[in-house]
Amino acid sequence: MSLETYSGLKASVANWLNRTDLATEIPDFIALVESRLAHELRIPSIEKTAYIITDIHGRATIPADFLEIKDVFFNDKPVDRVSLGFLTSQTAGSGTPTIFAREANEFKFHPIPVISETAKLKVIYYYQVPALSDSASTNDLLKTVPELYLYGALSEAAKFLGADSTRWETGYQTAYGRVVAHTRQAEVSGTTQLVLSGY
Repeated sequence: MSLETYSGLKASVANWLNRTDLATEIPDFIALVESRLAHELRIPSIEKTAYIITDIHGRATIPADFLEIKDVFFNDKPVDRVSLGFLTSQTAGSGTPTIFAREANEFKFHPIPVISETAKLKVIYYYQVPALSDSASTNDLLKTVPELYLYGALSEAAKFLGADSTRWETGYQTAYGRVVAHTRQAEVSGTTQLVLSGY
């Protein structure tokens, strides 16, 4: 069966389980895997870039599909993340932001940036991939890591059936390890390593 689409994934889960009576439950197994991946997986295929605007208080609404921040830049200069307590202890002012923190569903910057057509806050973040469904047959994660969907769904199915999920969970963890190792390697591929003196 094809793992490129939602219907193909459902069919593969049923096939690997050798069961024909779980059509109602298999979408739940897949939904549980999607929740797990949203908590665990951070890879380039789910990165997104947004240019955000702050209000007069240096606050900007966090994107609706936000999972986790990767990098923030103001005019291509990095802005460091700090605790909200540290940020609010700073003396008020405006200028080039050097730090930011999250407060509820907003990012707060300090100093307060002055945004213009030439001065922009760029946020690179990991986003919540839209859930698979009959009307949304694929997404960026299914295209990239179909094995995690399959093994994860099979592991959830085993739990539901009261069976030993070790086989499927081992498959998931092995595939997850490969994906993470590849991501780490890809981040430094083509770069020159620097050796810093300890003195």
